[in-house]
Amino acid sequence: MQYLNKLREKPHWVLVLTVVLTLPALFSGWLGDDYIHYALLHPDIDIPKARDWSLFGLFSWVDATPHRTQVLMDLGVIPWWTYEGFRYQFWRPLAELSHWLDHALWRDVALLMHVHSLVWYLGLGAGLYRLYCRTGMQPLAAIAGLALFMWDSSHGLTLSWIANRNAIMAALFGVLCLLAYLDWRQSGGGKALVLSLFWLLCSLFSGEIGISTCGYLGAYALMVDKAGPRRALLALWPYVLVSVSWWVLYKVGHFGANHSDTNYIDPLESPLIFASKLGERIPVLLFAQFGLVPADVFGFNPDGMLVFSIVALLCLALVSLIVLPILMQSPMARFWALGCLFAAAPISASIPADRNLLMVGIGASGLLGLLFEAVLSNLVTSRFVRVGAYILFAIHLVISPLLMPIFSYSPWIWTRLMALHVTQRMPIESEQDRVLLFGLNMPIALATSPMRFAHQATLPERLWLMSSDAMQFTVQRVGQNRLQILSEKGMINEFEQSVRDLSRDPLTVGQVVTTDGMRLEIKQLDEDGHPVHLELTLDSQHMDDVVIIYWTPDGFERTALPGEGEALVLYESAAR
Repeated sequence: MQYLNKLREKPHWVLVLTVVLTLPALFSGWLGDDYIHYALLHPDIDIPKARDWSLFGLFSWVDATPHRTQVLMDLGVIPWWTYEGFRYQFWRPLAELSHWLDHALWRDVALLMHVHSLVWYLGLGAGLYRLYCRTGMQPLAAIAGLALFMWDSSHGLTLSWIANRNAIMAALFGVLCLLAYLDWRQSGGGKALVLSLFWLLCSLFSGEIGISTCGYLGAYALMVDKAGPRRALLALWPYVLVSVSWWVLYKVGHFGANHSDTNYIDPLESPLIFASKLGERIPVLLFAQFGLVPADVFGFNPDGMLVFSIVALLCLALVSLIVLPILMQSPMARFWALGCLFAAAPISASIPADRNLLMVGIGASGLLGLLFEAVLSNLVTSRFVRVGAYILFAIHLVISPLLMPIFSYSPWIWTRLMALHVTQRMPIESEQDRVLLFGLNMPIALATSPMRFAHQATLPERLWLMSSDAMQFTVQRVGQNRLQILSEKGMINEFEQSVRDLSRDPLTVGQVVTTDGMRLEIKQLDEDGHPVHLELTLDSQHMDDVVIIYWTPDGFERTALPGEGEALVLYESAAR
């Protein structure tokens, strides 16, 4: 811990070391939504604008309008079984403007986009250090809090995923809101209040995570404000008015999520589901913040959610015992702890992920900064607390900084782990190809068109994902332009239900999905409601362009349609 004493006289060195630790982010490339943003902001591609108030539709991926849904299905961006009311629409105009600027100035240079994000992150660090000092934290505690936050490896993907810049922007504006709020509470000046409300709006217009700013406002009123909790809470009415007004406009502008509870829960659309998830997700998020186990582990293992939550609660109980002495002694420690807890509630609307922890980390870093100062100043004598503090120090200021370069390279790593790069090897031979795709993992399949467009690879005229399971399929040609697809197993697995929960929004026999060039009818379902028999009617004028592509352990296979009256078996060796 002694090196914190050296840093407190030179806080800028924390930011310099942050640049060094996050250098890999500059060379990590694009990931997922970055490719969608590239396509939406490119003048050479025509995708209908989402039906909302977004500037460019960068965060309105699916808006449940029939025509746009059909276009996205034809592009392969969403699969045919997507629920008709399924939508993700987020209002982030300031974040959209930042991406527009990237694409206006350096469209094809990912490195400069990463530099742009890093500038925002460093700005957040500078503002946060000022906030820690402004709240009365001693230089040692403030520099410890800053180092804890800036070198937190859980921020690696947040920083290096360009599309996630909205979280950094929202956090920075949230910090500026808190700084102006403190000026207002201590000086009573109307200018400071107006400025604080302005920064709150900027935070909300950057990303929904900005609502966590209000958690810190409430925590300060309850724990620190000299006017007392009751008067301080009543004084927050302008912030309540701004937040409610933003939320009303958010809904009037057709933003929110619906029938997407696997990944995003809209608290207004699904209040009971949101409330039921708080008890699971808040402990997981706080455990990820104070420990080293990524919150994403919880999201990738839905069957183990209860066990993971219990383990998280037990670990948090130990952390609580370690910080208990400073919580009892310091109102500021109680403020940071309560603010951290309040900040975790809004982000519980999304599946737990480290990239959403920025606002939680502000309070957690402030709390641990106070703990480390107390230990170094010998204000805490309990051996249990001191040992616990050194363990937390080792986790957050030794191990986590060492992991930061790796996590900052996450886009490149995830692209390889998820095999997203195989989209470039898909055997698309002509822009006239109309592809029926089988056996390719859904995230890879849905990323195919945006990634191929960005890398200037040949795009097919149509790309329809039939199923991502590599099971045995029989494709029968029962007419010149009619196909039947049969499988003994259901064609939609559990992961694929992220776009349609079959228990909530079941498919029905006779249900028809129509796009430009394809009519799909469900002929038979198994006992679990999964389709086992589909009939496709394709555009008769383009039958020569229709091909089947399917993924095997050895790579892609491309084959022509069977002749009329004939059948083709895919994955013939697969277990029935």
